[in-house]
Amino acid sequence: MVGDGSSTNYDDDNGNGNDCMGAGAYRNKLHYLFRRLLKAISEPSYSPIFFYVDDLQWADSASLTLLSSLVLESDHFNNADEEEARQCLFLVGSYRSNKEDYPEILNQFISEIDSVPSVRVTNISLGGIAKSGTNSMISDALRLPIRLIRNFSDVVHKKSAGNPLFVKIF
Repeated sequence: MVGDGSSTNYDDDNGNGNDCMGAGAYRNKLHYLFRRLLKAISEPSYSPIFFYVDDLQWADSASLTLLSSLVLESDHFNNADEEEARQCLFLVGSYRSNKEDYPEILNQFISEIDSVPSVRVTNISLGGIAKSGTNSMISDALRLPIRLIRNFSDVVHKKSAGNPLFVKIF
């Protein structure tokens, strides 16, 4: 149990400890303590925190709620006065671009973060590489001239849709 001893525990009829605080109260307390930890170990001028979260499309509700709390709540800002409050958190999240496959909770998370004026959001979409890039990658990997592998690299480019990771795996 995370706590400061202020919550009351009691035993039920079976002798199991049950807590008077509900799951939501524990979640809020955990989020608060995590934000306080960030404040304790970071400083805007020389030690900000960098979080990189990959594959957000597979994140569960609890994880996205915690990330949202870290970004949107202000009790962990290191500030001398409220006008100069600066957050020491740099969050980078990546997810696949096929929006129709997102779980609803991810859409809500993205909308919530994007709608806050005090949070800067930069969306970067990465596309595939051009055929010439695929040709160069395969030519370099096989150590053959581009003219000899052009037909092969055209097939690879078509099957990989220009995704460099898939080109490398192919």
